[in-house]
Amino acid sequence: MLKIGRILFCLLVLINPNLYSNEFKLYFSPSNKVDRIIIETFKKAKKSIFIASYTFDWPEGCKLLNELAEKGVDVKILLNFLPKNQEVLKNVGIKKWDKRNCAMHAKFIVIDNEYVFVGSANFTESSMIWDSNNILFIYDQKIGKFFAENFISLWCNRALSQNSSFKTEAIDFYFSPISDCTSVIVNEIRKARESIKFAMFCFTSDIIGQEIIKAGIRGVKVFGIFENSQNPISNEYLVMKKIHLLKVKKDCFVENIHDKFLIIDDRVVLTGSFNYTLAATRNIETLIVLKDPSLVKHIAKRWRYLWLWY
Repeated sequence: MLKIGRILFCLLVLINPNLYSNEFKLYFSPSNKVDRIIIETFKKAKKSIFIASYTFDWPEGCKLLNELAEKGVDVKILLNFLPKNQEVLKNVGIKKWDKRNCAMHAKFIVIDNEYVFVGSANFTESSMIWDSNNILFIYDQKIGKFFAENFISLWCNRALSQNSSFKTEAIDFYFSPISDCTSVIVNEIRKARESIKFAMFCFTSDIIGQEIIKAGIRGVKVFGIFENSQNPISNEYLVMKKIHLLKVKKDCFVENIHDKFLIIDDRVVLTGSFNYTLAATRNIETLIVLKDPSLVKHIAKRWRYLWLWY
């Protein structure tokens, strides 16, 4: 009987490999209907939904979250700026981040400690429907627990735990300011041998900018997309534009290039909420290092699309 049970278990895993394994998917706005994907995942919630974001202006999302909270799902939202339609969230636990020395700029959702959305997009209609963003979807209990624990620490006004990073073979996650995200980025740039390609909403970090310039001087091909709405005087665009070895441009997108990603040698991607700025080193941010070849290939294809059309 025990032998039959083991055979049935193995068959079950073979039929449904995601049952006992992790799952990663990359979504891009506005190409993918990210808002619809998140809404459908909200509907799966049985116990809890934790949301951390800079802003949250999403009427349909607010309505559904309030309904789920009314049914007993523990819904908590931690924001840098409270939503205009806060009365719609009467059943939801909602808090304004009140630390003056740093902003709540991380953008992630944890559902039942196993589904996670994390990336560059604020959970607003404009960010998910109009802006260019990338969002990583994760189905993994260990990673879900990591994000949930850090959310609760932030919710309870505790400092992020020393467990502010989580590493796997496919992906690494870091929380700023406990993790030195600038050093992680610089160390990866120094490993570049062939190419560096980036799309960045806000890029004012001289430290990271200088490392990219050094890479270009040593023969690495550098291509960069800057968000057009950002102040040209304070960002790295004008400096890089003067160096003929680097190929950089501003986007002509109808809304914003709100991405914050950098691709190295088409083997590693750095993304998340972390803009390349001094402020980001003080803020609550996420930095994601993608090493899985299929994920890297997917975002490299997205970058080529932005470079050609935007």
